[in-house]
Amino acid sequence: MQPRHFVSVVAAATLWGFGGVLGTLLGDHAGLHAFSIAMWRMLVAGGALLAYLAARGGLRMLRGAALRRAAVTGLLTALFEALFFSAIGASSVGLATLIGIGSAPVCVAAWDWATTRRRPPAATLGALVLALAGLTLLLGGSADTGADGLVGALLALGAGASFAAISVVNRAPVAGLGPVELTAFAFAIGGLALVPAALAAGIGAATDLYGWAITLGMGIVVTALAYVLYLGGLRTVPPFVATIVSLLEPLVAAVTAAFVFGEDLGWVGVAGGAVLGCAVVLLRPQRDEPETIH
Repeated sequence: MQPRHFVSVVAAATLWGFGGVLGTLLGDHAGLHAFSIAMWRMLVAGGALLAYLAARGGLRMLRGAALRRAAVTGLLTALFEALFFSAIGASSVGLATLIGIGSAPVCVAAWDWATTRRRPPAATLGALVLALAGLTLLLGGSADTGADGLVGALLALGAGASFAAISVVNRAPVAGLGPVELTAFAFAIGGLALVPAALAAGIGAATDLYGWAITLGMGIVVTALAYVLYLGGLRTVPPFVATIVSLLEPLVAAVTAAFVFGEDLGWVGVAGGAVLGCAVVLLRPQRDEPETIH
């Protein structure tokens, strides 16, 4: 595990943490349904990266294994977005985040054990337990069951499994397919896949400069840049470690919401955030190691 790749995953999780605040601001300002927000988030991210590749003369049609990887990643990401926002609607933001984000590393660990019969190192498992404890303290006060807690919990579990699958599928890179190309085509495909759901829910879009500024910021910075960093970091960061680090997302979201919306974290939430941060620190690479060439 290379330190620069670990930092990339940490940076991605940090950027994702601003997505909830920007999505809330966009939804309140433009009156958009969650599916429309998710669709625009993916389409803007994919379109911006495709334009970037075209401007640099690096845009090409994907074929074979590269196209399959981009399509699978894009569809899994669209599934994650749809299930996660549906879980919020059925229950609450707290419960959906706690189960949806918290279950991802557990799903990765279960997959690895089922396919290789090897369990993660004890230190990494300890960091997971510590991170989940911190996440529970951070979000426990807002984890209401809502209108249909059981359905919400099941949808959130599906979202967690989808995110885990994104990490596992991209464990090994495809020859000639860099993280920018992968993210560009994956999000273009995933965004198009969300169009029917957005249409069914009542598709909408921002109608003024402020709304489009939020849309572009959420799509380009919080989504496109974050996923390029995350998928690039998976080159040497194991998926189990990467999904634990992704638990920083709700921590950043909670802190940002406290500043933007005046939400009160409370001492329990602050303690949970500190515990979660300590778990990520424990996962950091201890030294530079020779990089494996895939």
